Amino acid sequence: MKQIKIIIEKGKDQYGAYAENVSGIYGAGDTVDEAKQSIIDAIDLFKTYNSERNIPAILKEKYELIFSS
Repeated sequence: MKQIKIIIEKGKDQYGAYAENVSGIYGAGDTVDEAKQSIIDAIDLFKTYNSERNIPAILKEKYELIFSS
């Protein structure tokens, strides 16, 4: 199973999240849990609103999210 590495960083006003190995996937929230949910939602939206050819191969296969800070 492929892994998508999600980095969560604390900013001045909120937590930011981004996929380290998939470009274009970002999220944010007031808490770590909100940032995690935001990135999950972002992946779903990315897959829904992009054409098949614009979706990275890793998102077309089974994958797991690995969160790190």
